[in-house]
Amino acid sequence: MNYGEPETRQRAPSNPHEQQGGQSAPGFGSNLHAQLGHMVWEAGSKQIKDSFNSYGRIDYFRPYFDVEPKQVRNRLFQSFLPRKPSTISVSNDLYGPSMVVLTMVALLLLNMKSSGYTTQDGTLIGSAMVSCFAAWIILSTVISTLCYIVNIDVGFVNTISLVGYSMTSHCLVLLLTAIYHPSHDHLYFFFLLIVFCFPSALRTGLFLGSKTRDPTHKMTVLSVCIGVHLLYLIYLHFGFHVMVEELDEILGESPPNVIKSAIPLDNISTINN
Repeated sequence: MNYGEPETRQRAPSNPHEQQGGQSAPGFGSNLHAQLGHMVWEAGSKQIKDSFNSYGRIDYFRPYFDVEPKQVRNRLFQSFLPRKPSTISVSNDLYGPSMVVLTMVALLLLNMKSSGYTTQDGTLIGSAMVSCFAAWIILSTVISTLCYIVNIDVGFVNTISLVGYSMTSHCLVLLLTAIYHPSHDHLYFFFLLIVFCFPSALRTGLFLGSKTRDPTHKMTVLSVCIGVHLLYLIYLHFGFHVMVEELDEILGESPPNVIKSAIPLDNISTINN
């Protein structure tokens, strides 16, 4: 035995990735980064695929907006003419009703501006948008639910298209009242209501009532269609500005009691002088 030379022993690494001297293997860090990168890539790819799948569902609505301008024009004119139900054709068109509702929003703004109402445009535009589109959906839902109760086989898309085109009469009345409306006299408004809106509502009721043979169901559907159609226009004429005024007071966007100007602006300077 040689006592002069110290005995040297080498310890076998317990970790296969561990090198001599306590350092990790050079490939371990690169493998970890590669796995993390792969996981991030898979998560991002899945998110992108889910987004494309959700946006791809818009294609389901494309047939409802694929319509020719001539067809929209003819349906707008036909919405004023109550004819025999057998000669009335109802389609799945949603483009025309959407344009009708947007036109109604613009006419509501025109009526409010011409009446001298002053408020921030955000509240007025938002209120008009919500009122018109919500009314379109709610009225269609009410009529469609009634048709389901009395066992009338009419699809919801057909109902919402029929109701949307019937609102063309609302737009015409709003336009005519914005051009001319006698002060403190609503006889002109009710005259327009009967001449334009009643035939349009009658057309809708006749078509839906023709889908059942029960006279009671026919009268119920006809009464509801005419009632909700006329009542909504009456609300727009008498109640919409009240709702906007209350909303302004709640939000504090305009001072109270500043609704109309009794004196034209061009006469204010004359009075002051």
